[in-house]
Amino acid sequence: MPAGGARRRDGGEIGRAPSRVVRNAGGAAGVDLPEITITHEDLAVLTRVIREAVAEGRYSAAARLGNELHRARIVPAGHAPAGCLALNRAGRYLEERSGAVRDVVLVSGRGRSSSGLVSVLSRVGTALIGLSEGQAMGWLDPRGKPRVIRLLKVEPGAG
Repeated sequence: MPAGGARRRDGGEIGRAPSRVVRNAGGAAGVDLPEITITHEDLAVLTRVIREAVAEGRYSAAARLGNELHRARIVPAGHAPAGCLALNRAGRYLEERSGAVRDVVLVSGRGRSSSGLVSVLSRVGTALIGLSEGQAMGWLDPRGKPRVIRLLKVEPGAG
């Protein structure tokens, strides 16, 4: 048991988000959800994005992003890890299934894949927000196939 002896029913420490596992269609274990970090500033923007998505009827996208924010570690901007992907920052990720490497900028508005802008409401954008270099995130695509992306690099400074 942890120092305080307090544990949740699922065995995790109280005060820590439970580790969840993404399972593929066959039930095999996938990628543990990584710890993510969101700044207070991005949290304010992302909360607005969720409200707007709900108002537009984009409930699934809003719920996905809301779930990520719920489990995130929230910090002041100066306390986010250097390699953490935040809004308006450029990063490079690997799509593990296809081997494709993509350079993107994570944005709060509509994305444009042709120019490398990825909306935080997209599945990829929601998976990338708050990841640190080297971390991977997995989910099942709409056809039930596992998809995993790994953040390779985050460009220094704000986008």
